[in-house]
Amino acid sequence: MPMFNNLLNLSIESDKEKGWQVMPLLLNSCPNLHTLVIKGLVHRITNRCGDACACIPKKQRKILEEEKTISCLWTCQVKVLEILEYGGSFEELNQMMHFLGKLECLETVKVGVNSDKDDQIEFLRANLLTLPKASSKCDIQFS
Repeated sequence: MPMFNNLLNLSIESDKEKGWQVMPLLLNSCPNLHTLVIKGLVHRITNRCGDACACIPKKQRKILEEEKTISCLWTCQVKVLEILEYGGSFEELNQMMHFLGKLECLETVKVGVNSDKDDQIEFLRANLLTLPKASSKCDIQFS
């Protein structure tokens, strides 16, 4: 894959029928990426999504940890992560935990909640705000 040294902003749209196999390659090929926008976190779970995704099977994750494999998210320089159409499903919450726990340069996370009910928005907000973050500078915003 070519290097995209000048790419600062990247927007992608997730699809529940397609996996994230290309995500680790893409993130590793964008060393100066500043802003990552993802529309929808739900995607097809495969064994090839790589370490950009929380859906790595536990067995494979353990092997990667034992081999001290560096996650593409740990080396990623993204400062702004924007998630559109966040619904708060278990899969989405796990993916958010994965991003927040590994993206060490994050300063701002913008979450567009996919609901118009105030009580549901508050519940989703409370869940996300309690997740551990790799970056002490990380501020989570909701829209």
